[in-house]
Amino acid sequence: MLVRIWQYDVALGHEREFERFYGPTGRWAQLFARSADYLGTELYRAVGQPGWYLTVDRFACAVAWRQLLDEHGEDYDALDSRCAELTTSEVELLG
Repeated sequence: MLVRIWQYDVALGHEREFERFYGPTGRWAQLFARSADYLGTELYRAVGQPGWYLTVDRFACAVAWRQLLDEHGEDYDALDSRCAELTTSEVELLG
């Protein structure tokens, strides 16, 4: 299994929009679901630390992740650009 974990600092006032894009049924999950080997996304918000979030995306294997990027890389990049204004920083913790 491949698990990708990202930590985000969300720009003030963009929390709800971020949650819509990055949540388990959001735009990122919809993109990832193009892979039959996508196993789901979880979104966590820190209590007591406004704007701090973690996402956990799971795929059956690393090959499935690379194949998704090969087949849908342009859509991935477009969505990434669209979401850039929602965060002040993002760090891949595991992936």
